Amino acid sequence: MRLLLSFLFLFLTIGVNAQDIITYRPKVVEFTTEYLSNYEAYEKPVGENNSISSIAKDNLLRVRLGVPLILKEKTLFGFQFKYYKQSYGVGTGQQGELFDFLNNNHLNNAGLNFLYQRNISKEKKFSLIILTELASDTWSINRFSSRYLAMGEYSKQLNESTIIGYGGVVNYALGLLNIYPTFSYKKQLSEKMLFEAILPSSINLRYHWKEGTHFIYQTELVNWRFNLTDALQNEAHLITLQRADVYFKLKVEQEIHDWLWVGVDVGYVHNLTYFTVNPGDRIKKAIGEYDIKDSSYLRFSIFMVPPQKLWDGL
Repeated sequence: MRLLLSFLFLFLTIGVNAQDIITYRPKVVEFTTEYLSNYEAYEKPVGENNSISSIAKDNLLRVRLGVPLILKEKTLFGFQFKYYKQSYGVGTGQQGELFDFLNNNHLNNAGLNFLYQRNISKEKKFSLIILTELASDTWSINRFSSRYLAMGEYSKQLNESTIIGYGGVVNYALGLLNIYPTFSYKKQLSEKMLFEAILPSSINLRYHWKEGTHFIYQTELVNWRFNLTDALQNEAHLITLQRADVYFKLKVEQEIHDWLWVGVDVGYVHNLTYFTVNPGDRIKKAIGEYDIKDSSYLRFSIFMVPPQKLWDGL
């Protein structure tokens, strides 16, 4: 830990010559498929005749389709449709009740994201994201299968190499309300290297080897919830499945054409929590908890970004 902190401090204190901070174009349209390697899930407490499930497939398909509505020098506004499908496959032999259910039922996440961004001045910017989505094994919409989120941030460029941002999130997800602050920090380390802390979500070290080739090392916290319908025989009609992981990734993004890119991610996934609860409850009232073993991670993506000429004009 001391070595890691020293490493980060070294990078954050490197001086750079006066220059524009590295920017990169946002992903407007994206098609992605993700894979986790085989792993085992142990029902807690381990060793008391509880189930051990062998997960042979844990795949995620992502589709995002963005539509810009306003593209002006000071104002950006648009929306993005998203659809995710989580698929599990278990190994041969007897598995636990939960993973038997997941083996036979896809988990769907579909919704709309709205983005508003206003340049207050050359150094100051305000951003607002509003999200509404369904996260469930069925397409039935109710308070325990829906999520509504609002996130705002005020950012300011302090000097030629540093941008900071402050904000907050109001998140109502599947009957559970969370409110928390956010903080972002960007520091240009060299002509081709940028450090980003987007807390509490991710820490990134970007290296733009050349204009059309980007390398990114990312540590990311990924947390999701899904509504499950009649998943456990002796429990309620609706329950919530929640998972939290830390991803350690190396990402490579390569330009194919001005607005068309491909990406490959490889990495390692360390699970923090995996549990089921009644809707609106937290982990202290868990129905069941699972010890999920670490796994490797692979992701392929193809995505579209705004054309460079259009982006430079904003």
